[in-house]
Amino acid sequence: MPVWLAGLGAMAGIGAALGGYALFYEPFRVRAERLVMRLLRDRAGLPSEGLRILHLSDTHFRGADRREHAKIAQVRRVTADANIDLLIHTGDFLHNDNGLENVLTLMDSLPKPRLGCFAVSGNHDHVVYGMKWALHYTWRRFKDQEAGNGARSAPELACSRRARFCYFLRFAHYALNKLDGEPRGVNDIVRLRHELERRGMQFLNNQAVRLEGTGAYLVGIEDLLKGQPDLNGGLQSVPQDAPTILLSHNPDILEMAATSRADLVLAGHTHGGQIVLPLLGPVCTQTEQISRSEASGYWRRDDTHVYIHRGLGESFPMRFGAPPHVTFLTLLPARHMPN
Repeated sequence: MPVWLAGLGAMAGIGAALGGYALFYEPFRVRAERLVMRLLRDRAGLPSEGLRILHLSDTHFRGADRREHAKIAQVRRVTADANIDLLIHTGDFLHNDNGLENVLTLMDSLPKPRLGCFAVSGNHDHVVYGMKWALHYTWRRFKDQEAGNGARSAPELACSRRARFCYFLRFAHYALNKLDGEPRGVNDIVRLRHELERRGMQFLNNQAVRLEGTGAYLVGIEDLLKGQPDLNGGLQSVPQDAPTILLSHNPDILEMAATSRADLVLAGHTHGGQIVLPLLGPVCTQTEQISRSEASGYWRRDDTHVYIHRGLGESFPMRFGAPPHVTFLTLLPARHMPN
């Protein structure tokens, strides 16, 4: 056999193996991640033992029972007997309305928190997206944005090879951050909220709630893409010196100045890129304001802790280098700072 043919066969075999791993293995490797952090500002109001939080996001259930029941079983396994104060979900519960029953099954499987269950909605909870022509739809949106910014379209740049190259380079950068399907319908978000509220979950729509027995506040903001977000309105009833946890589906909220009031921001939406490649990193982050290195996990911005969840589900049923997970966070009071 010629060497080149053997090499081609080996590459095809490796590609098939990686594709099988991304489709049939990694999406079901639900792991529990654990993180302990202290307030970065000396604020009174947290219990001395802190707040124990179970954070979920982006379940994206669509009624694919075999896949979703397997995930539910894994979540039940990694959360069994957990002792938590708060259960938080940062949106995209479902991909379409067919996933509602499995969403409810998942929520019924989780440990019961001492202080309550809280959530914000995500863009997919509002809208059904068609992924088949996602690249074509993204190209149309990019051209509309460029035209709005006064840029000439690619055909008008035919006389300039450099200009064409720069135009398509900008599109590649845009697609790496904003690739999404075309809106094809709406989900019944009223029913989703109603069914979850019947199970004790409270949606925070641009509003704050004080956690019982503490001086800490939770603030939830509506989705930046499909809701009517009002961060200043949500923070209005929160004392300036109160420990504050901010929930937002989309991490782009971090670019709003008022987020600096929060001690901890919890978000999702990015799926951690869903496909993470060597050197390139996350293939698509779905955000405009945060860097690729910030697309998932824990980091800090000044005196604010930030945690971006990779999610349990997927926009399309593959993951590579970004396994699904649930996260246990413990938020402790600041160490005493002497005057």
